[in-house]
Amino acid sequence: MATFIATDPEGYEQYVGRASRRLAPTLVEHARIAANERVLDVGCGTGNLTIALSAVGASVTGIDLSAPYVEFARRRAAGANVNFDIGDALNLPYSDGAFDRTLSMLALDVLPDATRGIAEMRRVTRPGGTVIVLVNDFRSGWTPFSLLWDTAAALDPRAGAVRDEMVSKPLGWPGGLAALFHAGAFLSVSESRLSTLFEYDSFEDYWSTFLTGQGKTGSYVVSLAEAPRRELEQLVRAAYLCGLPDGHRAFTTWFWVVRGTVPDVA
Repeated sequence: MATFIATDPEGYEQYVGRASRRLAPTLVEHARIAANERVLDVGCGTGNLTIALSAVGASVTGIDLSAPYVEFARRRAAGANVNFDIGDALNLPYSDGAFDRTLSMLALDVLPDATRGIAEMRRVTRPGGTVIVLVNDFRSGWTPFSLLWDTAAALDPRAGAVRDEMVSKPLGWPGGLAALFHAGAFLSVSESRLSTLFEYDSFEDYWSTFLTGQGKTGSYVVSLAEAPRRELEQLVRAAYLCGLPDGHRAFTTWFWVVRGTVPDVA
């Protein structure tokens, strides 16, 4: 299985950040964050959501396990009302009820234990506060990545196994993330979908995002020997072009968002 690599923040920005910079303000608007609220961003990565939260006046803490990503985020957010910590989402280093809201964008599905991750988000959110999580719609809304994985799966059983493991996760299907919230005894659980665009100037721009080695997709591509990588590149190029001249492409990508309220203390 491919692992999620998080060592090169500039590479991640080229890989996913091109879309998450646009997605983050959309999620903040959807969450209806108020100024001066204490907000935690779990799995903050390179800081796109954290920065968007600070832009609306929230008092924000971002936490991520990747030290290079956190250091990059700190440099980007210098001077803002933001604090960043390096830490484990499964053992958050905060007291019970420390935050009014806890958000997580594109992180829960890569945790080794999503149930524990949700429980920790609930624990550090005050009673009456909300937890809001966004994950990929892997089955039907993961366009730029499905294009590569579906091609690779036809060439390499290992790629097929990785694709199937990612796509079959209940979190990426309708009701899957909401079920996790219900199991965690949240109140007023609601499920929505948000979308954004992944835009590329050319096939070279698109393909280069995987050569960063970041994430599961990048780590798989760079693990290939030269010959199979070239074969995959040529087939994916044909899928990207679809008989049209090379150039700009904009792929709509969809995400599941679930909100739940932390119950009052009995």
